[in-house]
Amino acid sequence: MLLKSLEFFLAVAESGSFSLAAQKMYTVQSNITSHVKKLEEELGVILFNRNNPVTLTNAGQQLHSYAVQMIALHNKAKKIFQEGDIDPNETIRLGSMETTAAIRLPQLLNQCMQQYPNLPIELQTHPTRYLLSAVQQGEVDCAFVASKYLIPELYSLPVWQEQLVLVCPKQQTHFPDVAKLAKTRFIAFRQGCSYRHAIELFLNDHSVPPSQIMEMGSLDGIVSCVELGVGFALLPKSYLNKVVEKVSLSCFELNTESAHFTTYLIAQSPETWGPNLKQFIHFIEQQFELKVA
Repeated sequence: MLLKSLEFFLAVAESGSFSLAAQKMYTVQSNITSHVKKLEEELGVILFNRNNPVTLTNAGQQLHSYAVQMIALHNKAKKIFQEGDIDPNETIRLGSMETTAAIRLPQLLNQCMQQYPNLPIELQTHPTRYLLSAVQQGEVDCAFVASKYLIPELYSLPVWQEQLVLVCPKQQTHFPDVAKLAKTRFIAFRQGCSYRHAIELFLNDHSVPPSQIMEMGSLDGIVSCVELGVGFALLPKSYLNKVVEKVSLSCFELNTESAHFTTYLIAQSPETWGPNLKQFIHFIEQQFELKVA
């Protein structure tokens, strides 16, 4: 069912004449007649009483209400895409690593909501590996992930630099030696998290065989376990700076390349973005262009 056919149908219904409808739509009468006939054949009904004036049949009256709604929705969608209006029915599915969601996103999303108060956003947290796949498969619209490199097959915007630090119980007053590292359990997020892989790289940098790694599902859980002496962890320095007065921990900087990550905002190619996603990513771009400038 073509929109053009519905527009011609409405023109005939409103004018009561095929010839007047043709004048209104700047076309020839035979074109109007052809489109209406195709509609009738497609729906298996007669839409007009061919009298003078032309009037709607019962089936025509029913189609009329649908046609008005369909044309209105088409015009609304066209306006949203062409003018970049916010569509309250399009929820942005935003993914993030848990550490980024805890440290970086509250302020950023608050600023976004001030500028776009009607922009619907749904936030979900997962490891980087899951988020990369979810964006590629269209299960998440965009996501904040940690990586050492640009992701070539996706739109990738570098937004934050993160430095991991070694987090130990308070009683650990100096950087642990190789023997201590070798026998101490490390507490980390699930497989697929960039920071989880950093533990293996860190131990390798110190020529230490991989320690036992205990998986935790939450950032708070990791911190609590380290405080209680269950093990060590690698966490972003930006997070520790934020909670330093609330936790009882010792933190040591790492002078290794493996401790440095970039957080990227990733999404599919810009040609696939709806108006809301386009506005959101444009907002993020503006925030970080200003910081660079």
